[in-house]
Amino acid sequence: MRAVESSAASVRDARNWKDEGMSEEGTAMRAVIPIPRRFTVPQRIEHGILAISFTVLGLTGLIQKYGLNPFSERLISLLGGIQMTRVIHRTAAIVFTLLTVYHVIVLAYKFFVRRIQMTMMPCLKDVTDGIHCIGHSLFLCKEPPQMPRYNFAEKLEYWALIWGGLIMVATGFMLWNPLIATQFLPGQFIPAAKAAHGGEAVLAVLAIIVWHFYNVHVKMFNTSMFTGKMTPHQMEEEHGAEWSLVAAGGVSAVPERATVRRRQIIFVPAAIIFAALGAGGIYWGATAETTAISTLPSPASRPQIYSPAVSLPQESAESATVAAPLIPHLIAGQEQCLSCHGKSGLKTIPSDHQGRPVESCRICHKPGPIPKPGPSATPKEKGKSSGPKAVPHATTGPYKNCILCHGLGKLKPFPENHVNTNVEHCTVCHK
Repeated sequence: MRAVESSAASVRDARNWKDEGMSEEGTAMRAVIPIPRRFTVPQRIEHGILAISFTVLGLTGLIQKYGLNPFSERLISLLGGIQMTRVIHRTAAIVFTLLTVYHVIVLAYKFFVRRIQMTMMPCLKDVTDGIHCIGHSLFLCKEPPQMPRYNFAEKLEYWALIWGGLIMVATGFMLWNPLIATQFLPGQFIPAAKAAHGGEAVLAVLAIIVWHFYNVHVKMFNTSMFTGKMTPHQMEEEHGAEWSLVAAGGVSAVPERATVRRRQIIFVPAAIIFAALGAGGIYWGATAETTAISTLPSPASRPQIYSPAVSLPQESAESATVAAPLIPHLIAGQEQCLSCHGKSGLKTIPSDHQGRPVESCRICHKPGPIPKPGPSATPKEKGKSSGPKAVPHATTGPYKNCILCHGLGKLKPFPENHVNTNVEHCTVCHK
């Protein structure tokens, strides 16, 4: 620990070196310290596949989400139509999911076989580094924080990718296989999955453009994903704690070959089984049903159907009207139809309507004219009023609770079919 602290102090003193006009002695001192390899070749290939699949998913997904946009329409046409766009999108989704399975296996190998420290796991130092970084940006702290191999911003981005990927895979499966999904979940989960899938896609694309591109390509162009290593200046700026450890000669312990082989004997069969199950699950999810991909065939490929020319009588206006009754009141604020039309409501729905969701009511029942409440009817005019009776008194204070005077057995009881009506609904019809 003392060696690391003394090395950190020497590195802080060396932070005054500049790339321009730096002395030959300073250059030599930097050259002596070996720069650790940040990303291996397999990691860089994995990142490249991730970048390509993510770009294809984002592009083909957003033009479907905003399909009425002129740019989306032109791009969909350029890709060969909506069906081909969906095929491209789902192919990229398969690549992304296979890459997820591979990433899990690699992490398991590093943890169980190589016993490498999980440097991407969040810790308390990330919180303190974040606060310190904000203080340094506001000129409250003189020195920036000395951050480890993966700083708090990189960890946030990594775990956001993991969390977002899980959401996209789960919701994407439901959208790809809606019939299978609704065998185990309510039907409302499908539109909810669509909203979550599209919203997470927009968030992910914006995060890459605003957060990742800025930190990696604008603020300081990081070439480690191409070369495998960072420059000494970048190491000092972004990962000072690791740079201090390297300068002090700190090296991670490497397990013995015999130990690694013994662990591999257990790990490799388990990894093969996991990879087979993952690949099989992805294949099943991609081929279980084709509802979400199939679209109407093009007019040129549709078969010609013989249809004899028969003159039919013109449909009268009366027969063309919808049989379902019109809605005689405002809909805003009264969307819960079952409050008045449930089994024990003011005007119950027919028995064959039981169990239907409220959202389906307005498929058949359309808004109609709203009767105007007139003055209280006289004995001679009873039965002639075209609408609900008007309230002949104030509706506040002691008159707010209608049940006090109009309940059963009271001064002026309401009709029997009003028994289960909530007091809050009285003024919906009676003004």
